[in-house]
Amino acid sequence: MKNFWKKYHKWVGLFFSFFILMFCFSGIVLNHRTLFSKAEVSRNWMPESYHYKNWNNGIIKGTLRLPDGKILAYGNAGVWKTDSCFATFADFNRGLAEGIDNRKISNIVRVANNDIWCAGLYSIYLLNHDSWKEYPIAGNDERISDITQRGDTLVILTRSYLYTGVSPYDEFRKTELKTPENYSPKTSLFRTIWLLHSGELFGTPGKLAVDFLGVVLIVLSATGIIYTLLPPFIRRRHRKRLPVKTQAKALKTSLNWHNKLGTWLIGLTLLLSVTGMCLRPPLMIPFVLVNTRPVPGSTLDSDNPWHDKLRSIRWDASRNVWLLSSSMGFYRINDLQLPPVKLKQTPPVSPMGVNVFHPQSPDEWLIGSFSGLFVWNPSTGTVLDYYTGQPPAAVHGRPLGGSLVNGFTDDLVTREVIFEYDNGARNKENNLVLPAMPDLIKQQPMSLWNFCLELHVGRCYSPFLGVFSDLFVFISGLLLTLILISGYIVYKRHHKRSKNKGCINASLFFCL
Repeated sequence: MKNFWKKYHKWVGLFFSFFILMFCFSGIVLNHRTLFSKAEVSRNWMPESYHYKNWNNGIIKGTLRLPDGKILAYGNAGVWKTDSCFATFADFNRGLAEGIDNRKISNIVRVANNDIWCAGLYSIYLLNHDSWKEYPIAGNDERISDITQRGDTLVILTRSYLYTGVSPYDEFRKTELKTPENYSPKTSLFRTIWLLHSGELFGTPGKLAVDFLGVVLIVLSATGIIYTLLPPFIRRRHRKRLPVKTQAKALKTSLNWHNKLGTWLIGLTLLLSVTGMCLRPPLMIPFVLVNTRPVPGSTLDSDNPWHDKLRSIRWDASRNVWLLSSSMGFYRINDLQLPPVKLKQTPPVSPMGVNVFHPQSPDEWLIGSFSGLFVWNPSTGTVLDYYTGQPPAAVHGRPLGGSLVNGFTDDLVTREVIFEYDNGARNKENNLVLPAMPDLIKQQPMSLWNFCLELHVGRCYSPFLGVFSDLFVFISGLLLTLILISGYIVYKRHHKRSKNKGCINASLFFCL
């Protein structure tokens, strides 16, 4: 059994070191999205499914018709000025912050005085002729979820708070929504594990601690590779009677650091590996279904009942109420100073949140997400599948539905157009043909953060792994866990044997 652990640790560790390095580098970037928001990656480096084709991959989320008949189309790559046929396109991003991640636009609205506003991930902007002017929201350090309007009132929704402003919009009033009736402070065990894995459960210090563990795994991988590959090189130089003192010193240093870091931090590195396994199928399923009280003192332990739960908001003029979409469901708000009331009969929404929140008629709304597209009447509670006209199938709790709806518009001459993340533009009958995407848009890059997300969860390996890509994180976590355990076992056995023999130096190689 001892030889098994030695061989497993050596050869599996050597083979898997590339993936360990990818996990670590991408994880560090994921932990600091704002810091890397200006960094971009060409989509040509990615598999074919990540290339823009037929308006897919979130390139269009919605549109706004201008008084002159032109249209502003927006989505994951900023704002574009086009016509009602989608025939001509011009870049309309002047004034927006640099970096594709900063140009991820959630919505564009026109207020009563005809001012046009848009919301990126971190800022809101006012259109001034053909350029956008940034308007900072004092005191806000969260990502922006949505922007909407009611008359001349501009409403900005962050992940936890609501901000309102009126002309001239020099100041935005911060509102913490009231606690809804029957509110439970519990959170899913999955979310707790997710934030523990990233370190965000304990704020910036926690994220820095996880970053440190990522660096530790990088050092363990590098020193293991050095100790495996350097001895044959040293032997060849020795046979040729060449000096090997420098190489031998590097070998010894690698061994010492590998042993020390591997044994001192075995518990924390194992925790990082196991929590990562729990965030993807199959282990994630039971954790999603279990709710627990927040860890005391953690970022989840907030007095704000809406902490990190707000997703989208719209004014329902026919009912004279606000409709709020959150990770806890849909709510009706009669007054922003009153507790929101939860609505019981609502459309299925993917955990990734609402992508389409569009008025279909005075009584009905179109609600679209990665769980599909639905026509919803909030007064009667009627929910019908947009494509079939039938009540939706039971997709609650599933992360993905049959149609990955990412955007919608009814401003084109072709009337209603749905944008699906994977398939791109289509209509209700699925016979829509839009003009080919111009090269200007097809060449838009991917943010480094999104690239690292795809790398971290293994989706970018799907062309090589096929059906096993969904299990990539689980299998990787299992392999890494066994690599760490096997190395600890091998080291301890050698350490114990050396002590029994009275050896002064018991630091035999941890990664044989």
